[in-house]
Amino acid sequence: MTGRPRLRLFRLAGPLVVAGAVFVSCGGPGPVSITGAPTPAVGDQAACAALIAALPDSLGADLDRREVKPPVANAAAYGAKPDAVLTCGATGVAASYQPTTVLSAIDEVGWFTEALGDRIRYSTPTRTPQVVLTLPADEQAFEVLVALAPAVREHTEPTAGTEG
Repeated sequence: MTGRPRLRLFRLAGPLVVAGAVFVSCGGPGPVSITGAPTPAVGDQAACAALIAALPDSLGADLDRREVKPPVANAAAYGAKPDAVLTCGATGVAASYQPTTVLSAIDEVGWFTEALGDRIRYSTPTRTPQVVLTLPADEQAFEVLVALAPAVREHTEPTAGTEG
């Protein structure tokens, strides 16, 4: 067995969460403010901006895209609270991630899942630039990850020695 991450394709029964230092304000209608989004490396900034621009207008029921003000070139928010926050360009990986970790492969994108209290963090440690999504722990993640997969595949690349 090599040290490469293995991808396993399956339907998720529940939500996944990844921890991060991203903060979102505004729980009502109108624009939201995102602070603490990672600053992508110079070489990743264009890919992150293109990824954010290519994201869908909705991730499913009650998860419509929200306007972000001031605009953040590498972050997007969805849902009323907002419920889903996606960032691009994180450096490093979650502390509990290991190169031999089995990732959840959804439409050819490998996601690492980490529970963070009432949130789940999903990240793509085997893609560059790395994408991080946080969802409420009670959110059905499968449809959300399926909706995100085309943009993630199009605007990120597998890291050396990985598939997905």
